[in-house]
Amino acid sequence: MRNIKYPIILMLAVLTACSKKIDSPLKDNDVSLLEFRIKGQMGPAIISRDLNEASATVYVMDNGEYDYSNVEVDGLVVSCGAEADVKAGQTLNFSNPERRARVRVHSASGNSLDWWIYLKSYEAFYVGTWRVLDVKLCCNQRLANCGDGEWETQISGSEFGPYGKPEYDNRIIISLDGNTDGRNSLSGRIVNDAGTDGEYAHFYGVLSPYSVESPLDMDPRLRHLLPPGEAAWELDLTTNVMTITKDNVSSKMTFTREGEDNCRFRFTLPSAASEPSRDGFYDNMWRSSYELYYYVHKMHN
Repeated sequence: MRNIKYPIILMLAVLTACSKKIDSPLKDNDVSLLEFRIKGQMGPAIISRDLNEASATVYVMDNGEYDYSNVEVDGLVVSCGAEADVKAGQTLNFSNPERRARVRVHSASGNSLDWWIYLKSYEAFYVGTWRVLDVKLCCNQRLANCGDGEWETQISGSEFGPYGKPEYDNRIIISLDGNTDGRNSLSGRIVNDAGTDGEYAHFYGVLSPYSVESPLDMDPRLRHLLPPGEAAWELDLTTNVMTITKDNVSSKMTFTREGEDNCRFRFTLPSAASEPSRDGFYDNMWRSSYELYYYVHKMHN
């Protein structure tokens, strides 16, 4: 996966950025391109300048019908007093192997700089069907001030007895809504399918002082993160954080891609360190836990 970072939300008109303070050691920073937007753009542009090399990378959802030869500019922001040779409503031609077009910025003092705009296809890699390989709870005793250890616990391991194993044949199915044009967020549906056993995990801790018959119920802390069945999701393209919502309960998921087809679906847990200490297992598994993640593999058939 490309590590896509979107720094700012763009404005949709041609503006002169007199109110912006340019904090830059570069010479001729009166020819800066500060914001840029085209039709169909996914999230804000990534703007970069190194001496006289200046560029902006823009992501679009290419469904096979995108007209690279006639891309309309929605708006741009340049340095105070400067002008660009491209205005809102005009078009740029990206129908070349580099998928790039030039915007030249002129300053009131006579400086000029060519900015190269690059179009790249946004990859919604997370859309599809994922097989659960592992589910892990990350713990750190320092967070709860009950020790110095840090570790990851498999939900299928002895700490959770037989209760976590049903999650391991699950399939996570993520679909994308059709409306993707020019948005700063995407939305769709996510299904945590129970798999062949028809069951979902319970996050029940069973080690002493708990047992299989009388476990520590961690479902209130963990089960809603990737809820059973179908839920809605919305992905903020400025942060790449996916909010999952079911029955008015929400969680936030981020992605760490590992290779072409493996990924971690990661959920940061709210701190429980301020809760009263109860016993060693409770302190370690509840109060010390800070993240749950699903390690998943993308299926292609």
